[in-house]
Amino acid sequence: MANRRASVWKYVKVGENWRYCRPVLGPNNKIKPHWVHVNGHQELHAEGNYYVHFIQNRRQVWKKIGPNPAEAVRAADWQRSYLSAVVQGIPVKTEDRPLMVSDTLYGYLEEYRLSKRPESYALMKQTLDEFFGYDKPNGVRVHGFLRGNIVSQITRLDLLQYKAWLIERGRSERTAGNKMLRVNQYLRAVQSLKPGEGLVTVKDAKFNELEPEVYDEKELRAFFRACNSFQLAVFKTLLMSGLRKQELENLTWEDVNFTAGTLKVSAKAGFSPKTWEERTIEVPGGVLKILKTLTRKSDYVFANGNGHKYTHMWDDCAEIARRAGVKKSHPHKFRATYATKLLQSGVDLKTVQKLLGHKNLESTMRYLAKAQSPQVRKQVNAIWRDSRP
Repeated sequence: MANRRASVWKYVKVGENWRYCRPVLGPNNKIKPHWVHVNGHQELHAEGNYYVHFIQNRRQVWKKIGPNPAEAVRAADWQRSYLSAVVQGIPVKTEDRPLMVSDTLYGYLEEYRLSKRPESYALMKQTLDEFFGYDKPNGVRVHGFLRGNIVSQITRLDLLQYKAWLIERGRSERTAGNKMLRVNQYLRAVQSLKPGEGLVTVKDAKFNELEPEVYDEKELRAFFRACNSFQLAVFKTLLMSGLRKQELENLTWEDVNFTAGTLKVSAKAGFSPKTWEERTIEVPGGVLKILKTLTRKSDYVFANGNGHKYTHMWDDCAEIARRAGVKKSHPHKFRATYATKLLQSGVDLKTVQKLLGHKNLESTMRYLAKAQSPQVRKQVNAIWRDSRP
C-alpha cells in the first residue's frame, strides 16, 4: 500500500554529530519546543531545525521547515493530505495549493539573514512578525496586524492600513512607510515580481523630510560639563569624527592611526559599514589627544569595565542631557552637528559625503540648508536693516 505518512523530526546535535530525532509531544498532543527523544530518554535541544519526513516516488524526502514547531506541524498535516490525495488517484498539482505565508516566511527570512547585515535582518524580522504574527517558543501564537495566511489575498489596502495603524500608535511617518515597504518587499520576493510590480511603491511611503537637528554651542558646553571622563571621550569623538553609533562602538585600536591622524571604519566580525564600504576619516588633533587618554582594556577603543564593547551610548546620552537640561538629545545629533559644521566651514559636499560615508549626495545635502542658515540670516538682516515698521 502506498505510503501516506508524513512525520515531524528535529535535526539536532547529539555529542559530536548531528542526527534526526523525534520531538517530544506535550499533553495537548502538540510539540514541546526544543525537547526531543534521544536514545530512549528526553533531552533539551534549543538549536536545530524541524523537518517533515515522507516517502515520495520510493525516495525518502526530508523537507526543511525551520525552528518553529507549529509551522512543522502545519507542514506535516498538509503533506499527509497531499499524499493521501495522490494515493486515492485525485489529480493534484503542488500549484493547486495557494502560496502561503507559513510556507514561505521562514525561507525568505533565512535567505535575508544570510545575505544582509544583521541590523537589516533584525528590522525585517521584527516587521514581518508584527504584520503576520509569530509563535513563541512555548507554542503560543502572537497575532499580528493581519491574520491571513494566503499571500494572494493580501491587498494594497492591507498595507496602507498597516502604515496608518503604525502612525496611530506613535510611529513616525518615515518609520511606518519603511515598515510597509518591507512587507511589500517580502510579498514581491515570494511571488517573483519585478521591482515596481508590488502592491505599494515608494511614493506610498512618502513623508515630510524634517530638517536635521543639531546642537548649538551653548547646548554642547552644558552637555559636556555633565559628562564623566569616559563619556566626554565618547561624545566628543562622535562630534569631531561624525561616526555613527555602531561605527564608534566597533572602533578598534587597529582602526586608529595616530601618525596619519585618521580613523578607519572597517568591517569585522558581527559588523559591516552601513553602505558595505570601508572608509578612512581625517580627524582633528583633539580626537587623537582624547583617545590617548583612554585605558586599553581590549581591542575595542571604547570598552566597558569588562573590556567588552560599549553599547550604552543611547541611554547615557539621554541621562547626560537630562542632567544638563539639553532637549532632544541623541547620539545621531552629534553626527548632524559635525556635518553642519563642516559645511559651514566651507568643506565641499563631496568631501563631506566621503567623510560621512553616505552612498549618495542627496543624503549629505540634507545638512546644507541648516549649514547655510546663518549666512542667509546675515544677508536678510543686511537687506532689511534700514527698514522701519
